[in-house]
Amino acid sequence: MATQDKELRLLFALFDVDNSGSLTKDELRQLLQSPDPDGPPVSEQQVTDYLKLADTDNSGDISVDEFIAFINTNVPQGAYGLKSIFRTIDTSGDSFVEKDEFELVKKNNSQLNQTLIGIFDKLFQKDANSKVTYDQFVEGVNEYYSNLSK
Repeated sequence: MATQDKELRLLFALFDVDNSGSLTKDELRQLLQSPDPDGPPVSEQQVTDYLKLADTDNSGDISVDEFIAFINTNVPQGAYGLKSIFRTIDTSGDSFVEKDEFELVKKNNSQLNQTLIGIFDKLFQKDANSKVTYDQFVEGVNEYYSNLSK
Protein backbone atom coordinates (compact mmCIF):
# COMPACT_ATOMS: atom_id res chain seq x y z
CA MET A 1 0.00 0.00 0.00
CA ALA A 2 2.86 2.40 0.81
CA THR A 3 4.29 1.97 -2.69
CA GLN A 4 0.91 2.71 -4.24
CA ASP A 5 0.50 5.81 -2.04
CA LYS A 6 3.96 7.03 -3.12
CA GLU A 7 3.03 6.55 -6.77
CA LEU A 8 -0.24 8.42 -6.18
CA ARG A 9 1.72 11.29 -4.58
CA LEU A 10 3.94 11.41 -7.67
CA LEU A 11 0.90 11.32 -9.95
CA PHE A 12 -0.70 14.12 -7.92
CA ALA A 13 2.48 16.21 -8.28
CA LEU A 14 2.45 15.76 -12.06
CA PHE A 15 -1.01 17.25 -12.35
CA ASP A 16 -0.66 19.93 -9.65
CA VAL A 17 0.77 22.19 -12.36
CA ASP A 18 0.68 25.34 -10.24
CA ASN A 19 2.43 23.50 -7.36
CA SER A 20 -0.21 24.73 -4.91
CA GLY A 21 -0.49 21.41 -3.08
CA SER A 22 -4.02 20.89 -4.30
CA LEU A 23 -5.75 20.00 -7.56
CA THR A 24 -8.01 22.65 -9.01
CA LYS A 25 -10.96 21.78 -11.19
CA ASP A 26 -8.87 22.37 -14.36
CA GLU A 27 -6.02 20.21 -13.07
CA LEU A 28 -8.51 17.48 -12.15
CA ARG A 29 -9.96 17.63 -15.68
CA GLN A 30 -6.48 17.09 -17.14
CA LEU A 31 -5.86 14.17 -14.79
CA LEU A 32 -9.19 12.53 -15.65
CA GLN A 33 -8.40 12.82 -19.36
CA SER A 34 -4.83 11.46 -18.99
CA PRO A 35 -5.44 7.68 -19.31
CA ASP A 36 -6.75 8.19 -22.83
CA PRO A 37 -5.90 11.64 -24.21
CA ASP A 38 -7.31 10.60 -27.58
CA GLY A 39 -10.57 9.42 -26.03
CA PRO A 40 -13.73 11.47 -25.70
CA PRO A 41 -13.30 14.61 -23.62
CA VAL A 42 -14.28 14.45 -19.99
CA SER A 43 -17.53 16.36 -19.52
CA GLU A 44 -17.84 19.32 -17.19
CA GLN A 45 -20.42 17.35 -15.19
CA GLN A 46 -18.00 14.43 -14.74
CA VAL A 47 -15.29 16.77 -13.46
CA THR A 48 -17.77 18.43 -11.07
CA ASP A 49 -18.98 15.04 -9.83
CA TYR A 50 -15.45 13.78 -9.18
CA LEU A 51 -14.56 17.02 -7.44
CA LYS A 52 -17.58 16.72 -5.12
CA LEU A 53 -16.72 13.12 -4.28
CA ALA A 54 -13.01 13.70 -3.63
CA ASP A 55 -13.18 17.12 -1.95
CA THR A 56 -14.20 15.85 1.48
CA ASP A 57 -13.44 19.14 3.27
CA ASN A 58 -15.49 21.15 0.71
CA SER A 59 -12.60 23.54 0.03
CA GLY A 60 -13.23 23.61 -3.73
CA ASP A 61 -10.07 21.70 -4.59
CA ILE A 62 -8.47 18.34 -3.77
CA SER A 63 -5.56 17.96 -1.36
CA VAL A 64 -3.02 15.16 -1.83
CA ASP A 65 -4.55 13.24 1.11
CA GLU A 66 -8.06 13.58 -0.33
CA PHE A 67 -6.73 12.46 -3.71
CA ILE A 68 -5.04 9.35 -2.29
CA ALA A 69 -8.10 8.42 -0.22
CA PHE A 70 -10.42 8.93 -3.21
CA ILE A 71 -8.30 6.88 -5.63
CA ASN A 72 -7.75 4.05 -3.13
CA THR A 73 -11.47 3.87 -2.37
CA ASN A 74 -13.13 4.52 -5.73
CA VAL A 75 -10.82 3.76 -8.65
CA PRO A 76 -9.74 0.31 -9.88
CA GLN A 77 -6.02 -0.20 -9.28
CA GLY A 78 -3.99 0.68 -12.35
CA ALA A 79 -6.68 2.81 -14.00
CA TYR A 80 -4.79 5.96 -13.06
CA GLY A 81 -1.12 5.94 -12.34
CA LEU A 82 2.33 6.41 -13.74
CA LYS A 83 2.25 3.09 -15.57
CA SER A 84 -1.02 4.06 -17.25
CA ILE A 85 0.45 7.39 -18.37
CA PHE A 86 3.61 5.68 -19.63
CA ARG A 87 1.57 3.14 -21.64
CA THR A 88 -0.46 5.96 -23.17
CA ILE A 89 2.72 7.64 -24.41
CA ASP A 90 4.38 4.34 -25.45
CA THR A 91 2.18 4.11 -28.54
CA SER A 92 4.29 1.32 -30.05
CA GLY A 93 3.85 -0.83 -26.93
CA ASP A 94 7.52 -1.85 -26.89
CA SER A 95 8.16 -0.72 -23.26
CA PHE A 96 10.24 2.23 -24.44
CA VAL A 97 9.20 5.75 -25.32
CA GLU A 98 11.41 6.86 -28.18
CA LYS A 99 12.01 10.57 -28.76
CA ASP A 100 10.25 10.59 -32.15
CA GLU A 101 7.32 8.65 -30.65
CA PHE A 102 7.04 11.23 -27.87
CA GLU A 103 7.26 14.12 -30.34
CA LEU A 104 4.34 12.61 -32.27
CA VAL A 105 2.30 12.25 -29.05
CA LYS A 106 3.05 15.91 -28.22
CA LYS A 107 2.06 17.01 -31.71
CA ASN A 108 -1.21 15.06 -31.65
CA ASN A 109 -2.21 16.04 -28.10
CA SER A 110 -2.09 19.76 -27.42
CA GLN A 111 -3.54 19.15 -23.93
CA LEU A 112 -0.53 17.08 -22.79
CA ASN A 113 0.61 18.02 -19.29
CA GLN A 114 3.51 20.51 -19.44
CA THR A 115 5.22 18.95 -16.41
CA LEU A 116 5.14 15.58 -18.15
CA ILE A 117 6.64 17.12 -21.28
CA GLY A 118 9.42 18.69 -19.22
CA ILE A 119 10.22 15.38 -17.50
CA PHE A 120 10.47 13.49 -20.80
CA ASP A 121 12.49 16.25 -22.45
CA LYS A 122 14.98 16.14 -19.57
CA LEU A 123 15.18 12.34 -19.77
CA PHE A 124 15.83 12.44 -23.53
CA GLN A 125 18.69 14.89 -22.92
CA LYS A 126 20.29 12.35 -20.54
CA ASP A 127 19.86 9.30 -22.81
CA ALA A 128 22.03 9.08 -25.92
CA ASN A 129 19.73 6.41 -27.39
CA SER A 130 16.69 8.72 -27.11
CA LYS A 131 14.70 5.95 -25.42
CA VAL A 132 13.04 6.16 -22.03
CA THR A 133 12.04 3.08 -20.04
CA TYR A 134 9.29 3.03 -17.44
CA ASP A 135 11.89 2.92 -14.65
CA GLN A 136 13.66 5.97 -16.08
CA PHE A 137 10.29 7.74 -16.28
CA VAL A 138 9.58 6.97 -12.62
CA GLU A 139 13.06 8.24 -11.69
CA GLY A 140 12.34 11.44 -13.61
CA VAL A 141 9.03 11.93 -11.80
CA ASN A 142 10.76 11.22 -8.46
CA GLU A 143 13.42 13.82 -9.26
CA TYR A 144 10.73 16.34 -10.16
CA TYR A 145 8.83 15.61 -6.92
CA SER A 146 12.02 15.84 -4.83
CA ASN A 147 12.83 19.24 -6.33
CA LEU A 148 9.35 20.51 -5.35
CA SER A 149 10.10 19.94 -1.68
CA LYS A 150 13.32 21.98 -1.75
